[in-house]
Amino acid sequence: MREFSIFDDFEEEVVVIDRNYRILYANNKYAKDLGYTSREEVIGKECFRISHYRDEPCDGECHPCPLKEIEKTGRAVHVIHTHYTHDKSEFPVEICAYPLKEGSVLQIIKSIKDDKEKYYLFSLSQRLSSISQLALGVAHQINTPLNIIYTCAQMLERESGEKEEIVKIKEAVCACKDYINKLLLMVRNSKERSLVDIKKAAEDCIDLLRIYAEEKGVIIEKQLTQCGFVLGSEADVRHVITNLLVNAIQVSDRGQKVYVRTDANDGYAVVEVQDEGPGIDPEELNKIFLPFYQGKNRKSSDGCGLGLSIVESILRDMGGSVYVDSSPGKGSRFVVKFPLL
Repeated sequence: MREFSIFDDFEEEVVVIDRNYRILYANNKYAKDLGYTSREEVIGKECFRISHYRDEPCDGECHPCPLKEIEKTGRAVHVIHTHYTHDKSEFPVEICAYPLKEGSVLQIIKSIKDDKEKYYLFSLSQRLSSISQLALGVAHQINTPLNIIYTCAQMLERESGEKEEIVKIKEAVCACKDYINKLLLMVRNSKERSLVDIKKAAEDCIDLLRIYAEEKGVIIEKQLTQCGFVLGSEADVRHVITNLLVNAIQVSDRGQKVYVRTDANDGYAVVEVQDEGPGIDPEELNKIFLPFYQGKNRKSSDGCGLGLSIVESILRDMGGSVYVDSSPGKGSRFVVKFPLL
């Protein structure tokens, strides 16, 4: 395609794909990086066969199809994929895709293998997606025997009447199912959008972490008021709240308290998580949201310093914000704002 000849010798890979996933144009860099001797070898072929060795278009959280994403919004999208060379060697890439006329899409593709931060985030997202799928499978498998136990308990109750032992069995099964349902909300597809009850999300996150807090001797005190609904990913919202709670518990000493509050203010649902930990030095406050940054007062060796960076990224995508008020010896207070409907 002559109109794209300006991209022939670009340092980045450039490819144009039509609405049927066929490659209309590819520059020399694209063909070379994928192990082909010339771009003519890929023109007219389906992109998912050339760069992914798949028999159907990309999908899922790890490989969202740029064409499908653009069809949803009509706007440019930014995704990260794994591409495969002609000899099936893999390398991670960053794709910026732009809508063109008649449904075609222009993609500018850059390898991120030498970009430590992006490559690590990509690897992390791959692992988290795998863990999520495993958690979903395990949760569904556990639900089946729980349903059988509950049904059998009901049958026993009908035959022998309501007894304390049977009531305890039913209550235990319901408690397990409730816990599983809360866990499932943490691992559902982050692309899904729904109405999220912020107060309920906060309550569930506290319930999931209460045992963890008790083991560390930390007391969680909550003051939760109904603050409305936001449109977003249930998993993302719960990830934000859970991350702040885990951080607060980790920096707290035995006997100290973590306070959780919800409220509505000026069109936003507000969640506050406050601890009585060591606090944050002033020179660190502008660094804590940087990827891989680990503060001096950190008490746990767990994690890699990405938690708050991911929290800020989620909130930015939702149109929200996060603010921290902290000083040495006086603990920290994180304030998160989600835009209300």
